[in-house]
Amino acid sequence: MLGKVEFGVAAAVTLLILSLSVRFCIHAGPLWRDEVNTINLATQPTYSDVLSLLDRDSSPLLHPILVRLWSRVGWADPDLAMRFLGWLVALAMIATLWVNARVLGIQPPLLTLALFGAHAVTLRAVGSLRPYGLGALFMLLAYGAIWKLVSSPRAPTFVYAATMAVLAVQTLYQNAILLLALCAAALVVLGLRRDWKGMALILATGGAAAVSLLPYAGIVARSQGWRPLTQVDADLRLLLARWAEVFADASPRLLEVWVVLVVAGVAAATALLGVPSLTRDAPPARARVLFAVLATTFGVGLYLAFMRVTDRYPHPWHFLSMIGLVALGLEVVFAHTRGLRWARAGLTVAVLVVLLPLSTVGVTARNTNVDLIATYVENAARPGDLIVVNPWFVGVSFKRYYRGNVAWMTLPPIEDLRVHRYDLLKERMVSPAPLAPVYDAIGRTLQSGHRVWLVGGLSFVPPGQVPVALPPAPQGAMGWRSIPYQIGWSVEAGYFVQTHAVRWWEVEIPLDQPVDPDEKLRLLVVEGWRRT
Repeated sequence: MLGKVEFGVAAAVTLLILSLSVRFCIHAGPLWRDEVNTINLATQPTYSDVLSLLDRDSSPLLHPILVRLWSRVGWADPDLAMRFLGWLVALAMIATLWVNARVLGIQPPLLTLALFGAHAVTLRAVGSLRPYGLGALFMLLAYGAIWKLVSSPRAPTFVYAATMAVLAVQTLYQNAILLLALCAAALVVLGLRRDWKGMALILATGGAAAVSLLPYAGIVARSQGWRPLTQVDADLRLLLARWAEVFADASPRLLEVWVVLVVAGVAAATALLGVPSLTRDAPPARARVLFAVLATTFGVGLYLAFMRVTDRYPHPWHFLSMIGLVALGLEVVFAHTRGLRWARAGLTVAVLVVLLPLSTVGVTARNTNVDLIATYVENAARPGDLIVVNPWFVGVSFKRYYRGNVAWMTLPPIEDLRVHRYDLLKERMVSPAPLAPVYDAIGRTLQSGHRVWLVGGLSFVPPGQVPVALPPAPQGAMGWRSIPYQIGWSVEAGYFVQTHAVRWWEVEIPLDQPVDPDEKLRLLVVEGWRRT
């Protein structure tokens, strides 16, 4: 009876995830700037050109190659084709969860499907044209493969585990941290039973993944010239706050569900590791639980330490593999603890009751409105007008969708907008007058009686106040961090408009669905000139 209930719930959740992934494919709309960055990188004229720009991206070569091959099919609608590719990755992710459930002896998957598969962060990251979904997929496959190697240390399982490990790190650099955690957990389990052959195979698996990254040493070294521009002060308090926010999708109720699951999981793991009779099919199942507990513990600790050291702002997709790792650990513990199998099915339903409304809203939001603004400006701007895109990185996606003939520039001016050229931004940051070309262009346009279209808007100071000019980097407290400069430049340019333009107003672009708040752009129109 219980087995039928489990498979029925798992099948229903699987169909639900398929439905949500289709909805995302339909509603996500155009590519947002990071996705445009990916496709521009992948479709450079030659592979040498791709390699020359790879240090401007945050992932190895595997994902750009996949996108390059997919784009060469000759799709009528390139954006929709990329959404379809994301949907195929979503299908593969669902299959991965079922495969891992079989390998780990927890078939069918329940909590992993609900907590990870149906999570809005997963659905959006997997369906997007970025490497994080594919990276999480290979990371979970590596999880199952390494456990398979632990339970059966033979040549075929070693080849499989090594292949999955290499694919994981070749998709995302940071997967190396989680792979280290998996290998460490495997070594502990094998060490307790003195399986030296198995330990050697695990070390060889991790070694193969590490060696596969050696060709990227020069690329990673070159990227260090601009990496400080993207750093923030990601202390442990910020990381934990973002972790809780992303895991709970900003919902207090879902956060409570996670807390209950984690507390129950820790209590159950502690009890069954101390009392073998509580574990179903001990001792093999007990070894699986120990591996899952260690993999989750090591993975969480090492990954948070990695993010703290790199000082990158923790975006939701950075936690994708972490969600999968924790969900899988909880699944293993609940599935192998006597008396908790019914609880696992019930908790899965409870998770869905809380999570489903959040995920439904999350997958129906547009990724960006830059295409709508580009189309509006293309039709409304007249010869002699000027378009200014703020901040500069929006120019990467604006360039993809703007088809007009009116001149445009970014704030500050960045000449190459194929990918995110932080190296060129760095040159602007050290300049004593980085906005001078923008001021000259705006002044000439307004004095000639034409309009300036501000894509992304500007920031305006209250009347009577004067913004503080930013010193050339790395002088001052900001150092090389670019975010304070982006904010400061927006205020300085806004003050220039306030003191020289006659009037400005915001244009409302009609929308029939919500837009991701981080990618929802404003459009301002400025006209008239007055001397100060």
